[in-house]
Amino acid sequence: MRDVVIIGAGQAGLGISYCLKQQGVDHVILEKGDIGRAWREDRWDSFCLVTPNWTITLPGAEYAGDNPGGFMDRDDFVRHLEAWAKSFDAPLQTHTEVLSVNKSDAGFKLETSAGPMEAQRVVLACATYQHPRMPGFAAALDPGIQQVDAARYRASAALPPGGVLVVGSGQSGCQIAEELNRAGRKTALAVGDTGRLPRRYRGR
Repeated sequence: MRDVVIIGAGQAGLGISYCLKQQGVDHVILEKGDIGRAWREDRWDSFCLVTPNWTITLPGAEYAGDNPGGFMDRDDFVRHLEAWAKSFDAPLQTHTEVLSVNKSDAGFKLETSAGPMEAQRVVLACATYQHPRMPGFAAALDPGIQQVDAARYRASAALPPGGVLVVGSGQSGCQIAEELNRAGRKTALAVGDTGRLPRRYRGR
């Protein structure tokens, strides 16, 4: 039986693992793909962070590059996570999907794709955005209108010819709309009440 099982090897799961290892706590990270799976598989090709590099202050993995004001792209951030995990020898068990977690007398019993496992404590570090939320009217749209959620979008060239309506003006919507516009697409961005903060004010 493990003291702790962490589900998910993204920045949250790895950060918890780093802290547990500092305290000598026996644990394992279960990841259904590779390190940073969501960053690899659920982000478009040109994705980049919206927080500048200097704000990357993961425990034991603070940014030390030569472009603190820049923004890491998808692949660079995945490499950053991989190097971080390697630096403290994170106890990873990749390509292991957790199928269920149930309370037991001793703690928790997990059913995984690699077999059963028991732990005194379980940490869910797999986020809450695995499944897109589609508006109810989406199913009623003309089937000739292709609908793509942000997790499945990859690049402008992968879409059929014509204009594109991007719904949502958060990080994903704005980045995708900008990419489509630069690719010469007629693009409309449907905005909501997402807040905006300037990076600089009066030159600062």
